[in-house]
Amino acid sequence: MTLAPTDDRMRRLRAAMTADGFAALVIAGNTEFQQKGYIRYYADWRLHGGTAYVVVPRDGAPVLVLGPGAQAEWARELSAIADTRAAGDKIGTVIAELARHTWPGDRVGVVGLNDIVPHGDARRLAEAARGVEVSDATETVERLWTGLTDGDLPRVEAAHACVARIFDAFRQALRPDLTERAVVAEAIKAGVAAGCLEGVIHLNHDRKSGTRPATDRVVERDDIYKMFMEFLTPQGYLIELGGCFSFRPPPDDWRRKFDLVALAISEAAAASRPGRVADDVVRVIRHTYEKAGAEIVGRRLWDFHGQGMHSLLRPFGMPGSQDPISERTMINIHPGILTADGLGISATSNYVVTAGGGRFLGDFEHRWHVVG
Repeated sequence: MTLAPTDDRMRRLRAAMTADGFAALVIAGNTEFQQKGYIRYYADWRLHGGTAYVVVPRDGAPVLVLGPGAQAEWARELSAIADTRAAGDKIGTVIAELARHTWPGDRVGVVGLNDIVPHGDARRLAEAARGVEVSDATETVERLWTGLTDGDLPRVEAAHACVARIFDAFRQALRPDLTERAVVAEAIKAGVAAGCLEGVIHLNHDRKSGTRPATDRVVERDDIYKMFMEFLTPQGYLIELGGCFSFRPPPDDWRRKFDLVALAISEAAAASRPGRVADDVVRVIRHTYEKAGAEIVGRRLWDFHGQGMHSLLRPFGMPGSQDPISERTMINIHPGILTADGLGISATSNYVVTAGGGRFLGDFEHRWHVVG
């Protein structure tokens, strides 16, 4: 555990609380992939089960509230918040802490109020407020996540390198006559060895877009495989990577489509500069496809999104999106445009926005992988 980053994060959070007029914040989290990052960011604790709350008074020490059991015992030893408690009634403990630090007329912000806090907890919190205004404060926290700090940047690089090693392990394991599950198992083993305790590897061997969990299908020598992976790293950051693999050089139509997607990723990264909005970058991707003569027939998903201790953060790369492109934002890009050829390509990478455009993390590059 490294206390310095969480101390700095807490200092910046208190400054944002003061600016937004909050006397206290309640930060909610649970073990869903997209809903545990708030707790990890401030407590440096990976939730293993259930829900959790961090109470942050404007003046006073923060409190991490977990349910009773082994998790709370572990967290007492390992979390960055000294006052870590096991509570059978978690929201009751939160309410009692707020009563110690707030007065009628104060504002209390709840991070995750609209999409994480259980209905019963939200109702009890509102009923107990007694003259204290309770409102959603998710934006207060996510605004702080937009720009990586000097301390964050090396941890993000290390997180990316960790998942790149899992990607390499998948490539090395992919062989004819093995089952998909056997191949994925080798990559997962590399992830566990690197300290990643949660992650997913999905793949597909047909022409369509999209991937799926591994099956007992035996890999064949003529196969073309698309693979997507996402892992929660020891540094707390979620990293996505994806690629295409074959045992022989790919057919010309596959090669052309892959090269187009890789070019669109590079052009999008170059266009990701502070002061622009998501739609500006979406237009660059579309123009790259059109310039190459691709017939666009639809869209499967967004072209890119912010990433950090949650997998899906703003900016979202959808047509018309006015989400700002901000310096030091980590962005994951995977063009979501569908074309008439019906070929689905897996190509996913991560970069950090700089004044001169997106800087790709690590030395990961998009190339078609012809495995031995």
